[in-house]
Amino acid sequence: MEFEKKPETSFLVRDEAEKVSRDKGIPPERLSEFAKSGWKDIITKFCYTFLDMKKQRGSSLAYSWLNFREGLAHSEPVRCGADEFAYFAQVRELILAEDRDKKLFLILSQGWVYEGYAAEIFSLLPELFYLEDA
Repeated sequence: MEFEKKPETSFLVRDEAEKVSRDKGIPPERLSEFAKSGWKDIITKFCYTFLDMKKQRGSSLAYSWLNFREGLAHSEPVRCGADEFAYFAQVRELILAEDRDKKLFLILSQGWVYEGYAAEIFSLLPELFYLEDA
């Protein structure tokens, strides 16, 4: 699987995530960008686990939600309204209670991979203006 070069605008969400994380005082052991040498493996595993690779062209994560494999368990759609905090609170509830205290991966559609805990991830997400999808 070949990875596309990130466009310059994709750095906006990463820079913003780093700033918001610092401003909120989130320690790196609770949320940080994943290892520079390992992010491709995480995205590859995500793609081959959840996506129909016959439909998904290349490694771009943009619109990957259109190509989820058939037969995956799923929830009812969560609708985004005017209150982003309520939206992300609903999404957070989709994570099993026993997994909320484990490290999770956050994959942004721009290709950035973070590792952290649900509380920190969901305090960060509503603050990201440049976020397209996660």
